[in-house]
Amino acid sequence: MDKKLLLNDSLHFLGLGLGFSESELKESYHKLAKKYHPDSGEFTSDVMFLELKKHYESLKDYLLIHPEEESFLSENRESGDLFEKGNPQTKPSKDPVFHEYKLAKEKETQAILRYYEKRNLHPIELSENANKELVQLRKDLEPVLSVYAEILKKHPSSLWASDAKDSLDRLRVWWS
Repeated sequence: MDKKLLLNDSLHFLGLGLGFSESELKESYHKLAKKYHPDSGEFTSDVMFLELKKHYESLKDYLLIHPEEESFLSENRESGDLFEKGNPQTKPSKDPVFHEYKLAKEKETQAILRYYEKRNLHPIELSENANKELVQLRKDLEPVLSVYAEILKKHPSSLWASDAKDSLDRLRVWWS
């Protein structure tokens, strides 16, 4: 998985911003661990807990590799100089297809996470009549599917076309 995409997914999963500190990471991890642990939390399956551990380890590694960014970001947090969208300090990708792909992947991830949060522990039901959350998920995924299809149509030789195709195939399960 692309490191930036994993970083974004991990930040989103743990509810952190780019300028997070080690203490914020630990606090968020402990809060979510109580929620997702199969023995003591809201969930009986260990899937979410394993996902939490993966993202936590990813962010711990990020802090080890980029310790200067943590101190830089935490110093500038008070002055409001954090990296923001549109801020010239951020380094935009030179590949416009990647930008489209990344935004679609983020929307896909958010839609599916929202679906599972709303469904709680209810069994997966692919009938629209028995699962109103599925109707919403499908609506949320339609623009994502359009972006993936557009990438395949307009940029078939792009590095991201293969993953867009895989994502389209994988998302078809929600319409089965």
